[in-house]
Amino acid sequence: MSTQTLSSVATHVVGQYSQIGKLIVGTYRTGAQRLISGANTRYAAFLNSRSLPLVNDAVKASLIDVQQQFAGLVEGGITTGYDRAEQAINRLAGGINGGIQRIAATTERVEAAFDTTALTTVGSLTMPVAHVSLEIANRAVEGTKRLSARLTGAEAEVATTAKRAVKKTVRRAKARS
Repeated sequence: MSTQTLSSVATHVVGQYSQIGKLIVGTYRTGAQRLISGANTRYAAFLNSRSLPLVNDAVKASLIDVQQQFAGLVEGGITTGYDRAEQAINRLAGGINGGIQRIAATTERVEAAFDTTALTTVGSLTMPVAHVSLEIANRAVEGTKRLSARLTGAEAEVATTAKRAVKKTVRRAKARS
């Protein structure tokens, strides 16, 4: 087992919350696409089931085509928004991870300059809190995955292995403190 540092745990926590953001945005995208698809289907069914004056089959087909083109534009806007939100999440997580790495490097330089390990000692004393924070992030990811699967209509994955991993991490954190 590798030795974890405060910066590696913090980086992992940032990654977990980044994944949560992407899951939420992806769920929104999927839900919006389902809504658009349903609207297309209902509109076509409405037009085809009615006999409207001055509206023949060619006009109905034209109306359905125009509605589908409009829905395609809306869906394209949603996809663009999704892509930009994902880029923003990646940039934010990258910036935070970069800051974490810069702080870790600065800590190493300060300790080397003053020939001390005080900052590393303080960091190791905070590891139980960092592991609890990581555990909260792991649980949040699992909950978001289940919620996302439920909202998008996909079958939720059985998270027994994830639950076991969470319990194992909690036991390890308790044993260390």
